[in-house]
Amino acid sequence: MYKKLFYYFLCSVSVSFLLVLNGGCSQNEEGQTGEQGRIEKMTDQAAETAVKKIRTPIDKARATQNLGDERVEEMDKALQKQ
Repeated sequence: MYKKLFYYFLCSVSVSFLLVLNGGCSQNEEGQTGEQGRIEKMTDQAAETAVKKIRTPIDKARATQNLGDERVEEMDKALQKQ
C-alpha cells in the first residue's frame, strides 16, 4: 500500500518538476526583445534628462563668465584711453 503511494507521489513530483522546468524556458524571444527595447528607451530618456540637468547650470555659468569677461575688457579699454 505505502509502496504504491510512494511511486504515485514520486511520479507526480517528477512530472510537476518537468512542467515547471519546461514552463520557465518557454518565454518567447520576441517578448524579451520588446521589453529590452522599452528598457533601453527608458534608460536613454533618463540619460537625456540627466544631461540636460547637468548642462543647464554649466551653460549659465559660462554665460555669466562671458559677461564678466566682456565687462573686464570694456574697463581695460576705458582705462587705456585715459
